[in-house]
Amino acid sequence: MQPSLAQHVEIFSAPWVLPISAPALTEGAVAVAGGRILAVGPRAELLASYRGAPEERCQALLMPGLVNGHCHLELSHFGDIPAPAPGEPLTTWISRLLARRGAGEGDGREILARAIKALREQGRAGTVLVADIGNTLHEELWRPDPGLPEVLPLLELLAPTRPAVAAALERLAGLDDALAAAAHAPYSTAAEVLCAVKARCRRLGQVFSVHCAESREEVDFIGGRGGPFEDFLRQRGAWDGTLDFSGRGHLGSAAYLHALGLFDGGTLLVHGVHLSTEELGLVAATGSHLCLCPGSNQALGVGRAPLPEMLAAGLLPALGTDSRASNPSLDLWREMRLLAIDHPRVEPSLVLAMATLGGALALGRDMDYGSLAPGRVAMMLAVDSPELARCQSAEAVCAALVNGGQPPLVCRIGSGRGDGQVHNSAGEYAA
Repeated sequence: MQPSLAQHVEIFSAPWVLPISAPALTEGAVAVAGGRILAVGPRAELLASYRGAPEERCQALLMPGLVNGHCHLELSHFGDIPAPAPGEPLTTWISRLLARRGAGEGDGREILARAIKALREQGRAGTVLVADIGNTLHEELWRPDPGLPEVLPLLELLAPTRPAVAAALERLAGLDDALAAAAHAPYSTAAEVLCAVKARCRRLGQVFSVHCAESREEVDFIGGRGGPFEDFLRQRGAWDGTLDFSGRGHLGSAAYLHALGLFDGGTLLVHGVHLSTEELGLVAATGSHLCLCPGSNQALGVGRAPLPEMLAAGLLPALGTDSRASNPSLDLWREMRLLAIDHPRVEPSLVLAMATLGGALALGRDMDYGSLAPGRVAMMLAVDSPELARCQSAEAVCAALVNGGQPPLVCRIGSGRGDGQVHNSAGEYAA
């Protein structure tokens, strides 16, 4: 290596390096230049290859930043909406949320301030990319900020009636191409709008995100059996037959979306709690993606996603937090821990991959985030804890990360997007 080039290279090393896309390294290192990763490998080899490059030694381990595949930041000021009681349908919670929003709770400044606070908390915990799904435009929230995670904005459209369909299509036609559109759910968005949003996403190379199979009541509704969702739409005056599935029901929400031709590598189905084995086969065969939200699902009592079956189908789901309206925390470490509790036989390394590479793949950003590999953004996490310091194997390291919740020390390093300071899990600065 030429000395002039080595002067622009930094080496970050640690007792453990977890590339995620490759086996864990003991005494590993990452070479960085210009905000991107140059190489990942044994520490001794990289120090020899980049002689003269300064080395920053990390105490426990290096890993990629976390990716939040599904979040509603604009709902961050709704942290006290009661969840459905046992036996109550999901529509009970939806009605409470809409009542609060309809009452105009929180002005624009407060909503934005709470959203930025929520985003900053995620950044301090090691999240580097957040898919933010919202019904309104928040350009200030989405503007790049070196002290915050990158935000991938998705403007969500709903259309349960013919007038709503016309309004949604008009809004879709007027969107700037730089902003991605999303559809809310098959129980709230007419097929015409679902297809129009997906067509636009395909044309622009953007991710098509949609809630899917979150509750049993949703599956019954799409299956043509009416139930709480039909009652909910009728009570809100949002029923004119546009979403009447009686006589033409489908075997599941994903089966319905697949029948509309919406599945491909750019499709992201969120929640997926009540997907059948056959539907998982459709998701896998089309290269579509899943995002699980265990904290929200637990809080709302809608059930647990069939993760072992998803993995058996060859899928690597992403992880998301959903919103503060349905989840007491937007901490992806907590999501990993909850998922591990629900599925103790799933290898911790797979859960860790979901929170990093799974999210990057689902959002079409795996060439930037999700793994430590050449060409990726050099926004890494240096993580330390007493338990990690005692680990003697890669399996133990992954188990400690997944089962322990947010580590006491998480530091974003290696890229100009980070704030350059070390944070502990309480959000305070550490030495």
